Amino acid sequence: MDFESALALSRFGLGSTAAGLEALPRPARDLIFDEIDRGRVAAPGNGRLSASETLISEAAAFFQTRLKPGETKTQSPIGAALDAELTARYHDIYLTAPVGFGERLVMFWMNHFAVSLDKGAAVHISTGAYEREAIRPYVFGRFTDMLLAVETHPTMLYYLDNVTSTGPNSKTGQRLGRDINENLAREILELHTLGVDSGYSQADVTAFAKALTGWTANKQSGRDGPVGGFTFRGNQHEPGEKTILGEDYHADGFFQAADILVSLSNHPATAKHLSTKLARHFVSDTPPKTLVDRLSSTWLDTGGDLQAVYATLIESEESWSPAPAKLRTPQEHLIAMLRATDTQLAPGLIKRTLTAMGQPQWKPPGPNGFPDVNAAWLTPEGLSARMEVAALVAAKTARDTDPREFAPAILGPRLSDGTLAAIERADTLRQGISLAFMAPEFVRR
Repeated sequence: MDFESALALSRFGLGSTAAGLEALPRPARDLIFDEIDRGRVAAPGNGRLSASETLISEAAAFFQTRLKPGETKTQSPIGAALDAELTARYHDIYLTAPVGFGERLVMFWMNHFAVSLDKGAAVHISTGAYEREAIRPYVFGRFTDMLLAVETHPTMLYYLDNVTSTGPNSKTGQRLGRDINENLAREILELHTLGVDSGYSQADVTAFAKALTGWTANKQSGRDGPVGGFTFRGNQHEPGEKTILGEDYHADGFFQAADILVSLSNHPATAKHLSTKLARHFVSDTPPKTLVDRLSSTWLDTGGDLQAVYATLIESEESWSPAPAKLRTPQEHLIAMLRATDTQLAPGLIKRTLTAMGQPQWKPPGPNGFPDVNAAWLTPEGLSARMEVAALVAAKTARDTDPREFAPAILGPRLSDGTLAAIERADTLRQGISLAFMAPEFVRR
C-alpha cells in the first residue's frame, strides 16, 4: 500500500477498516474523489429513524402527560432516540465506509453549526435528526442550501432561543409586550457565516434579529403543521425594511431573513472564514495562506459549491504534507479504533467513553462547537483517558489478533520502525494493540 493512501485514510477519512489498507480497491485519493463526485452521504438507519417533528412531539407529549392516581409514567423517549442515533452511526456507517471523507465532513459541519443535547428536551431528542435533516443532505451541495436548512430547523431555533423571539412592533409584540432575542442572529453572523472581526456591527445584529422574528416551531399541531415543525408566524415578525451591512432588504415576512442568509452565504468574509476552518480542520492549526486563498476563490467563483471547494482541497499540494500536523479529536480517535478492530460498543459505553475523553457526543461547550486545534486535546487528563479507552477497545479484539501484524496492516508505510519495535516488546497481544492505538502514527493525522 502506498504512503499517500495511508495518509489519506487518516487525514481525510475515518482510518483503516479491520480489513487493512490492502483491502482498498483503488488508491484512497481516487476513492475520495469518488465520494465527492457521488455527491451524497449515507442515511443513518436507512430511513427508519424518526423525523425531528415526530421526536419533538413525543418529548412534548411525555412531559405534558398528567398521570391519574395509581398510574406510573412511562420511560422518557429521549434516551431511546439518542441510542438509536448512535447505533445507526457507530455500528454501521462509521465501520463500513471505505474511506469516510463524507462522514468527516458531516462531523465538521455538525460542529460548525453546533447545537447541544444539554439545551432542553426538544433539542436533546432531535439533535440526531437535525444532523440527518439539515447537515447530511447538503454536505455535497451548496452552502446556501445548508445554511437555510440549518437556520430553519426547529432544533437550531430551540437551541438559540428564536422560537420566542418577537418583534416589539409586531401584533404579538404589541399585545404581549414581547421583544427580540438576538442569539440566532449573532451566532449566524459571528460563527455560521462572516466570522469575528468581519465588519458587522451591533446594529447589524439587531436588524438581523428583527428580520428573523417569526421564524419558530409549532408548539401544537394544527394548520401550521405538526408539533415541532418549522413555521413562520407573521404576527411575531417585526414589520418594515431592515439594513444589514449597508444593504436594504425590503421584502417583508419569511423571505426577508431568507434573502439576508443568501447574501451572507456568498459574502467574501464567509468564503474566507469557512475556507480557513476547512483547511484548519484537515491540514493544520495554522493552514497555509495559499491554500485558504485557493479555497476562498473556488467558493466565490462557484457560489459556494461545496463539491468544488472539497475538490480544490484534495487537489492542493499543501493538503498532502507527509508530516501529520493534526491530532485526531477524541471522536475521530474512538471511531478509528473501532473501525480498525470491527468493534461495536453499546450506546451507553460510547457516550461514557467520549465524555471521559473530553468530547461528549453532541455536547459542545457552546455554539462555537468543540475546538479544532491540537492544544485543546493535548492535556494530561485527555491523553490518560485515551489510553484507558485504547485498552478497553483492545480488550474487545479477537484474542488471537497479533499486534505485530495488526499495526502494519492498518498503518501501512506510515508505521515507523520505532513504533513497531515498541509494539513487539509488549507483554501481551492486547497490550500491543493498545500501544498501536496510542502510537503517534495512529493518534495524529
